[in-house]
Amino acid sequence: EYSERFKDFFKFARRDDGVLLVEAHTVGGPIQLSVENHRALGQMLKTVGADPENEILILTGSGDDFMMGSDPEGFALEEADMEYWAYEYAYKDGRINVSALVNDLEIPTIGLLNGPGFHTEIVLMCDISLAAEGATIFDLHYDIGSVPADGIHNCFQELLGVKRAAYALLTGEAITAEQALEWGMVNEVVPRDQLIARAYTIADHIMTQPRTVRRLTTQIVRRPWKQRIANDLDGGFGIQMF
Repeated sequence: EYSERFKDFFKFARRDDGVLLVEAHTVGGPIQLSVENHRALGQMLKTVGADPENEILILTGSGDDFMMGSDPEGFALEEADMEYWAYEYAYKDGRINVSALVNDLEIPTIGLLNGPGFHTEIVLMCDISLAAEGATIFDLHYDIGSVPADGIHNCFQELLGVKRAAYALLTGEAITAEQALEWGMVNEVVPRDQLIARAYTIADHIMTQPRTVRRLTTQIVRRPWKQRIANDLDGGFGIQMF
């Protein structure tokens, strides 16, 4: 049911053992940010988390880029009623996207950075993260006159530490896949064409233990993210919206 509901934004493939691959896309290619796909992300994560047949989530983008642009028509809704959508699209949906990834999934998550892009927190805040060779991580908020406080700040500060996060957020530094591996942002760097296969190999290992063990282990490894989100997400988002 929900693979059909979300088909304009996500492609779904679930194995018989419950390992679910979700590939975000825009018209079959790399993600282009818009009001509607931004909203769909949190809804999808909550829906996946509510389905007891899902046992592991593998989340990635499509094509050579992760997210390098915006849909040129994708913000017409916001422009038509800025007061309404500034809350609905930005403050509410934006917070749900990050918090749903951390709080609404009781299953292990594997994030795959398939190429360069922004808003990479959605894959970097998964329990395990892999990057394709040639991928780069950067935040563009500051350089377009926006405060970087909609989840990317949580991600960078938790993974990079205070000084490196400040540098990345203030300068828009492009972090290579190799640097991301060295700095602890990702667990592995693999060729792009082997990214999904490697994720399935890791999923196979995770699936060797009983369902309850998998799910309770997830609660342990995700605890730092839950604390970071509870402490910093809502207030940071409020500052950005100001």
